[in-house]
Amino acid sequence: MNIAANTTTHDLAVYWDDDAGEAPLADFWQLTHGERTAVLENAITEAHAWHYTHNPAYQRTVSARGVGSEITPAEFPLILRQTAQTFKSYIDLLGTPFPQDKPVEFITWLADQLSIRLPTGRFSQFRPRYRTLEALLSDLERIYADFGLEVITSSGTSGRATIMVRDQQAIERTVDSFYQSFQRYLQMQADHRAIFIMPPVTRIAMARMASFSVNRVGLAQDRIHYTIPYAALPDQVRIRTGRTYRTGLNGFIERRLLNPFMNWGFKNRVEPKTVQSTVDLLLLAESAGEKVLLFGSWLQLHAVALAFKARDQRCRLATGSLIGSGGGMKEMYPYSPADIRRDLAESFVLADGAPITIRDVYGMAEANWAAMQCAQGSYHIPPWVYTVTLDDDGGFQNTVDASGLLAFFDPFGGGRLLPSFFKSADRMRLVNGGSGYGGTKSCPCGESGAFILNRSIQRVDLIDEAGCAAQV
Repeated sequence: MNIAANTTTHDLAVYWDDDAGEAPLADFWQLTHGERTAVLENAITEAHAWHYTHNPAYQRTVSARGVGSEITPAEFPLILRQTAQTFKSYIDLLGTPFPQDKPVEFITWLADQLSIRLPTGRFSQFRPRYRTLEALLSDLERIYADFGLEVITSSGTSGRATIMVRDQQAIERTVDSFYQSFQRYLQMQADHRAIFIMPPVTRIAMARMASFSVNRVGLAQDRIHYTIPYAALPDQVRIRTGRTYRTGLNGFIERRLLNPFMNWGFKNRVEPKTVQSTVDLLLLAESAGEKVLLFGSWLQLHAVALAFKARDQRCRLATGSLIGSGGGMKEMYPYSPADIRRDLAESFVLADGAPITIRDVYGMAEANWAAMQCAQGSYHIPPWVYTVTLDDDGGFQNTVDASGLLAFFDPFGGGRLLPSFFKSADRMRLVNGGSGYGGTKSCPCGESGAFILNRSIQRVDLIDEAGCAAQV
């Protein structure tokens, strides 16, 4: 399907129909700003109408603001919801940040958040309590296996996990979204060796989407590596970060025994093994003359760079190799991203002596998309996502260059499962967002469309709001 030829369509089903073939996201790159705006405004309007009539929690929220099933672009600010209040609202309902203590109440909350109907007759198949959150989420996926649900989380460093669900349609659209951006800005090919400083098993959103995107590229499985030698399941991350513990005896054991033991093990066993495994793979690729994608958080990448510096060695990788970072910096660290970039540049170089490409990725667990950094340092919003910044009253700043909290509308990524219209907790400077556009303000890289200025992103509430993947 050619979107450019259908810029006034109101039939969102064509984008959601599993039988309609490949999701037409790639077509958005060819649209002008006016064409993109028309498609997105129509799609948002249609997606709202669908979810208004199918999603109880969403309908209650926007109805309280005077919104009905039909809206105009002027009313778009009224349908935004805060990410944390949506995906962590189970805590207020259950009275606990531990859904495993009240499984049926949690599933009831979840069913209320979705635009599909989960059969309540299956609630009796859940246990009265679960030992871990992972056990509950695994049971949820099993009991509703015919719905193709997959539960993903934020990194959960606050102990108050952001919990989201995707069905197979939403997963396919999200993978396509990441894949399109990966290909456009990172130019990854099937002959790369992908080295992820990530665990092989995790529910953390960014890690899952990055690995899915690499699989989509067509890499052989023996060319994809995960160098953190343990699973990062929700309770493991929560206990290790030590911000929220269970009550009673379980909490005592977590605080006094498990937390210190896990942190000792991470520092003395896991982290050294991770760095060594990563270094070994990089040296193998260097000797074989292979192209590499090395991807991890800033802290993880820095540990690898410092390992090469300690060896007084520079790693020379084949032309086309690149380093990608994602997940932000959630904990106190004495080095800035600029410092880390400098050490990476000193530790890695291309075989011909040219500097290695280092690109950052901006994303959040609650989003089905990511903004990739171009050669000029700008973070480019995928053209199928409608982004704006908000003023202090929650209104859109429809100017070409505006600073404020980022809000986004992704009518395609959420599919029929949930309305992906959210306020983030991140303040930034956005150019060409919303209906504001100025050709003279295009990114120097030549890419049109909305972009975030380099070094303008401020995570307003790192722990309680943001859902990035910095901590695994």
